[in-house]
Amino acid sequence: MLATIRLGLASVREHRALYAGSFVAVALGVALIAGVVVLTISIGDQGPEVQDTLSLLGVVAGFAGFMAIFVVSSTFGFTVTARRRELGLLRLVGATPRQVRRQVRVEALVVAVLAAVAGAALGQLVALALAVLLAAQDVTPERVPLTWNLLPLAISAGCGVVVALLGAWAASRRAAKVAPAQALREATDTGRRVGVVRGIVGTLCLVGAAAMLVGIRAGDPLLALMLSIFVPELVVVGLVCWGPVLLPLLVRVLTLPFREHPVLGLARENVGNQARRTTSLAAPVLAISAIAGSLILSLSFAADWDQGITRQQLAAPVVVTDTQRAPRAPEAGVVDGRNAVALATGGEAASDWTAEGIDPGTAVATRGLRTHEGDLDRLTGRTMAISRSAVFDAGFGLGSQVRVRFPDGARMRLRVVAIVEDAATLHEDVLLPRRLARAHGAKPTGTWFVLPAPGVDAAGLRTALRDRGTGDVLTAEQWIARVDRAQRDQNQVGLIAILGPTGLYAGIAIANTLLMGTLQRRREFSVTRLVGATAAQVRRMVLAESAMVAGAALLLGSAVTVTVAALLRAPMTAGLDDVPLTVPWGSLLAIAVACAVVTVVAAVLPVSWLRGHPSAVADHQR
Repeated sequence: MLATIRLGLASVREHRALYAGSFVAVALGVALIAGVVVLTISIGDQGPEVQDTLSLLGVVAGFAGFMAIFVVSSTFGFTVTARRRELGLLRLVGATPRQVRRQVRVEALVVAVLAAVAGAALGQLVALALAVLLAAQDVTPERVPLTWNLLPLAISAGCGVVVALLGAWAASRRAAKVAPAQALREATDTGRRVGVVRGIVGTLCLVGAAAMLVGIRAGDPLLALMLSIFVPELVVVGLVCWGPVLLPLLVRVLTLPFREHPVLGLARENVGNQARRTTSLAAPVLAISAIAGSLILSLSFAADWDQGITRQQLAAPVVVTDTQRAPRAPEAGVVDGRNAVALATGGEAASDWTAEGIDPGTAVATRGLRTHEGDLDRLTGRTMAISRSAVFDAGFGLGSQVRVRFPDGARMRLRVVAIVEDAATLHEDVLLPRRLARAHGAKPTGTWFVLPAPGVDAAGLRTALRDRGTGDVLTAEQWIARVDRAQRDQNQVGLIAILGPTGLYAGIAIANTLLMGTLQRRREFSVTRLVGATAAQVRRMVLAESAMVAGAALLLGSAVTVTVAALLRAPMTAGLDDVPLTVPWGSLLAIAVACAVVTVVAAVLPVSWLRGHPSAVADHQR
């Protein structure tokens, strides 16, 4: 065993340029996960008022973990595939498949352990950077003091090692299966075959995603929004598993008009013949474009849905904001003010909520409050109502007896007498009798819904309220537009927090894979120069190859995004008369342009050394 370890260390030193890419992928992946976990633990120490931030970080951790696993396993697989020539030669001189597998896994273990340690140390800086980012975006009121804990760093490092070994394990099995007589041929052509395990995993992911898409189509808006986060990830995994077959075929179809071009035709053949290299490059582009695009559209459509619900249910033509005092005027008929009080639930589903005290009749008249189950007329005494979207998170429903605790220390049991339809802009998820809420510290939020008195029109009511100088008097449409703008701005902040770190990691992964591919192909480039190609032609060929792969990956990512968005839209518009359609083209195009730019730059720069004389380069390679 010691001899195997020594051999592995020597091999890593010999191939340090190639393994540097794997080191970077593991180190940055571990750093990203460790940074998010450390920040989550630190924010959790600040108390219950940071629940929204913790939820955001949970989503960030999920995306970061997926991208890290995806990139690390893909990069290690590419590293081993790049050495198939050498591994095949080992088979020719007598090495058994078991010995080949063991050597590859030891090398992967050495690189993974070193990278994981470096990544864990770097994770502290990532946590600090994320804390600064959240404070700059006003997600947290000030920069969170970090709590240093070795446990999350150790766990993140361990995850990085395990993922790296899994990626090397799959690639080593492929390399060990190469017959000695086929070693040299297999070394130059990675083939388009998909292993049995890989094919099964890919098929299961695509079938599972299809089942979820059916669920999106038939389910309610909340289910649709939840599934829209997980479906793209399953689709991406499935497409990458079948990538060695699918991607070269797609590139060949898309570039069919260029098959006779001297440079583009050669690039087309290279992409088609090097299936695994093509898949490794396309994987991070496909992942970030599909997942980020679906998330951006999902949040935009969710804001459209909320705006449509608000516009359909809001009955009050006038809304007064920015005042704690109830607006008073003879022209005002019914005045319904929003108020809020913190509420903690106990038991197995313990959680912290913001509750609102309401008078059911008034809320129905001004805000169009709708009952899904139960009876709002029974919302008196020690009772409560809850929205449909909160039932799953709450862990209780109609008829449940819920133990609650108020900020003043009062504890009691409240019975759930009604489940109301979702309308997050118009009311909180937890509703209490107004008298009960006020008795335990409910305070006005500064928003008042006002119906005019009989015989008074909306314009006259607004004029009367403005003359009295109470708050900011808005029409219903003005208020809806203001709230919608605030929600979309908040979504943008969330997207920056979620996609910023993972997008940066994906960009580094794209550049990293291209650099590794260039190192592998230096001899190929030299031979191409020796047969008469100029350095400029070689650079154009590499640029064309990268553009073809990136274009195919972006096309697949766009198809995933459009499919998920189209199926998400249906349940969100069901039963609503006026739902706007908002597509954030700027954000979607920014993702595509960023992927294309990173791919092009990372592809062209490494081959600048080809300006030298080809014979000198070839001699250097020998």
